[in-house]
Parts: sequence; structure tokens; C-alpha cells
Amino acid sequence: MIIWITGLPGSGKTTLANKIKCILEPKTSHDIVLLDGDNIRNILPYEISYSNEDRLKLATFYSELALLIEKSNCIVICSFVALFHIIQEQTRLNANDYFEIFLDPSLDELIKKNKKGLYSEKSEYINKQLSKHEFPRKPELRINTISNGVYQDHIGEIKNKIFEKLKISI
Repeated sequence: MIIWITGLPGSGKTTLANKIKCILEPKTSHDIVLLDGDNIRNILPYEISYSNEDRLKLATFYSELALLIEKSNCIVICSFVALFHIIQEQTRLNANDYFEIFLDPSLDELIKKNKKGLYSEKSEYINKQLSKHEFPRKPELRINTISNGVYQDHIGEIKNKIFEKLKISI
């Protein structure tokens, strides 16, 4: 199974991925592998820009890596900012089992938190990158993770849905 978590920077993807891993570990005999966009970018043996061409190459790499690991009978938990619709659809089609979670707090809430310093008015991210994201069209779960400046914990709902998909009793 591939559990694909996506959303804007600072929406809580990595935190959620780690929580899901901790919840699943005692309930499954499968190995669980976390793939995080920031970590993978840091180990690539080549420089990757934020151009659309490089972002598409990187998204394809993320997808192929997740699919390869899943074929080893592992549960793969991915946390990436956003892919292209074509990559999302291909991953869903080629995975043995696929579960997509879209973390979708308002941009205003992310700007208020500005956890990674990406949301200032002069930020290259705001001015050049933000409009390039293609978020999921039909995720299994769409969650507003920040309300009134506070991260919201939806782990109970997420756990129930994932356990149902994996046929694990609660």
C-alpha cells in the first residue's frame, strides 16, 4: 500500500506521516517506509531546480520509488508538497493499493504560521512556486489541518480510514 500525503509546506505532512507510521507499526507485519520530499531532495546526487521540468522529473522519481518499495511488500508513506495530476493518476493506477490524503489549510493560516519562512510577500516560493502545484482532484481524505493558528489533530479519522482500507481491526 502507498499512503500519499500532500499539501503545501507547513501543512503538517511530515508530522502526519510519522504519526501514521507509529500507529501502523504495532498493527501490521509489513515493513513501513517513509519517503519525505525534503529528505529525498537532500540525498539526490544531482542538483534539482524548481522549474516545471525538474519538478516533473522529481515527481516521477518519487512515484517510481514508492511503487518499487511497495512491490517489496512494504507500506510506503509518502509526504510531498504536490505532484502533477498525471503523476498522481499514474501512481494510483500502478499501486497495489493507494490512499491519498490532502492536507488543505487555508493559505491565510499558513501565512500566519509561516513555519518554514516561505510565505513572506517577497518570498520566491509565493511569487514563483505556489501557482505551479497541482493538488489532488479526488483524495480519499481532504483535511484542514490548521484552524485559528493551531494545528488540528485528525489522526482518529485518518487511522479509521487507513485501518479500514488495510482491513485492520481497530
